[in-house]
Amino acid sequence: MKNETNSSYLTVRDISEYLNISKSQAYELTHRKDFPVSRFGGAIRIPRDLFLLWVGKQTRVPANLVA
Repeated sequence: MKNETNSSYLTVRDISEYLNISKSQAYELTHRKDFPVSRFGGAIRIPRDLFLLWVGKQTRVPANLVA
């Protein structure tokens, strides 16, 4: 996420790089009902804090790893 220090919004490219998925897969995420996305005209932006919260909710942590 190259915009990490100067923006509260991420791009689809940022999401693609962060999750190590293709750009088309990242675009597919923006169409999910549970994915945080803002649309400004034709631009798609993802609120950074809500994205990281979403990632956390998608992460299954095995019981033996919880302190």
